[in-house]
Amino acid sequence: MSDQQGWTYTTEDGLYAVDKFTDEGKSAFILLLETDKEVATLRKTMAKLEMALRGFNGVIGQQLTDDMLVEEEAAEEPVESDSHEI
Repeated sequence: MSDQQGWTYTTEDGLYAVDKFTDEGKSAFILLLETDKEVATLRKTMAKLEMALRGFNGVIGQQLTDDMLVEEEAAEEPVESDSHEI
């Protein structure tokens, strides 16, 4: 794991040399970096998906007309089902 030469880990207590970490610490550091990268990727994906939702809602909103409105009373009535649940 010589890739960590020159890498540092920062806490409130100071700056630590990753190449001096134990093997377990080095592995944890690599996993931390990979996880941080995955989180950044997921944040980008979430931003894209949220933007897509806004776009879909915009498309739906643009095509809505008054004749599509449902009366509130009709919307609140329970729908009867043909199912015979026990």
